[in-house]
Amino acid sequence: GIGAGGEIVGLAIGGAGVGAGDRIHGLAIGGLGVGSPRIEGVAIGAYVRATDVRGVIIAPVLFRSFREADVHGGVVAPVVITNGLQRGLAIGIVNYAHALDGVQVGLVNYVRDNPAGRRVLPVVNWGRGR
Repeated sequence: GIGAGGEIVGLAIGGAGVGAGDRIHGLAIGGLGVGSPRIEGVAIGAYVRATDVRGVIIAPVLFRSFREADVHGGVVAPVVITNGLQRGLAIGIVNYAHALDGVQVGLVNYVRDNPAGRRVLPVVNWGRGR
């Protein structure tokens, strides 16, 4: 794997994973996973975890944010868990967000801050932020 205590800028490919203590900026590909408090660009890994995202996440197993997340862009994973605000598009079998300014597409779509009748919806759910 590849790891940095601070930032990774550019292209990072790690067989097991890619991780940074501060930020990943660019393209990160990790076999098992990619993780950093902040991801700017594209992250591809079986499991991807971040707090702030500006870009695209592709995770064949799971995307999960840390608490008070701010996720801007697109996330594609079977399970998408955004513990905060998801802005953009989430595509998964199960999608979860505290707040949504965008669209979720999947089998089960949950937005905690949506009105009672729109918190849990099949196929598609939408929101207009906080």
